[in-house]
Formats: sequence, structure tokens, C-alpha cells
Amino acid sequence: MTVQEISCGTVLFTVQDGEIRYLLIRAGEDGYCGFPKGHMERGETEEETAYRETWEETSIRPVIDSAFRAETSYTLKNGNRKKVIYFLGEYADQTPAHNHGFESLQYLSLPFKEARRALTFENARGILTRADGYIRNKYRDHVS
Repeated sequence: MTVQEISCGTVLFTVQDGEIRYLLIRAGEDGYCGFPKGHMERGETEEETAYRETWEETSIRPVIDSAFRAETSYTLKNGNRKKVIYFLGEYADQTPAHNHGFESLQYLSLPFKEARRALTFENARGILTRADGYIRNKYRDHVS
């Protein structure tokens, strides 16, 4: 029997001078590059988990847009199934930083095309593409 693990995270973005920039994290010795995410804790909602994990990994306190929800799943090396749920997380006037006691990560703030290339996994690229379309539609009067 396989166990289902659930994690939640955010596709973090900010708008600078009319340009959408995505905040990605690079972690581990293998240089995995993706979005902040982590395991749900008992009693948390998906949005609460996404917010907490984003803060723990980046020190960013995002505004969660739960109208955008993307889900992906895959099998881990141990055979367990993992489901990951992403929301949009907008931030402004905040700088990512390492939070003492949490993972030490590298932060990349990139425009869409560069962010898409930097992501390690194809499922993350698909989520980023969906998020970018959603943001461009929502903010069409404010972004180029």
C-alpha cells in the first residue's frame, strides 16, 4: 500500500516596473529549482500551509490568491504518492532571506521565460505557464 503525502506551496511573484518576476528557490546538492512548498500540518488548510511554507523558506509573507489553484502529483523514490497544491502568492517590497532554523536556499527572481527555463521539472513549468496566463489576464492593465 502506498501512502499519499500532501504538500502545498506558492507560485511567488511580484511586479516591478510593469514586469512580472517569479521567485524560485534552488535547494539541495542536486540544484533542484522550484517553488516554495512543504507538508501540510494537522489542522491546517491548504492556503495556511502554502503561506507558512512560503514564509519558512523565503521570509516572504505573500498575499495568497486561492482563485488560482494548481495541483500535481507524482511518485516518490520510496513509492509513496505525493500531491502538491499551489496557489499564487503575490508580494511587494519584501526581500527573500534565509529564516534561522529552516532550510538554507538560493533565491532566483526571474521573468517568465528565464523562470520557465530554470525550473527543474516539467510539471512545474506547466504550472508556471498557467500562473503567468492568469496573472497577465488579471493585471492586464499593469503589466507588459
